[in-house]
Amino acid sequence: MIRINNKPKDDDFTGIEITPLVDVVFLLLIFFLLTLVTVHPSIELALPEASTARVQDRLSPYTIAVRADGTFTLNNEPAVIEDIMKIPPSSEVVLLEDKKGPYGVFITILDTLRKNGIDRISIVTDEKAE
Repeated sequence: MIRINNKPKDDDFTGIEITPLVDVVFLLLIFFLLTLVTVHPSIELALPEASTARVQDRLSPYTIAVRADGTFTLNNEPAVIEDIMKIPPSSEVVLLEDKKGPYGVFITILDTLRKNGIDRISIVTDEKAE
């Protein structure tokens, strides 16, 4: 009968080799840093705060962001009202506006969306800091 001895050959073996673990942790760190950069939108907006703000689990294919100067983008591309009129009625739209932005442009965009039959509109706010 063959007996297998599971004891290490050196009796003074005191630890685990951590070099591969450090490599894996370093790769994970690089991965999370690179993906974190792509999560945030490229347009700098100061969103208004609301105590009832909720985080939405899914991403919308159409994102409209109104800047403080009144210009707006559709999916991070400069847009005009005619571009908004081309959004299909069954789509979901996420609407962001800088809190110092013109309210009239925001209402015009919202009105255009509703005229085109888009009723699934989310208005994005930041969670209010207590």
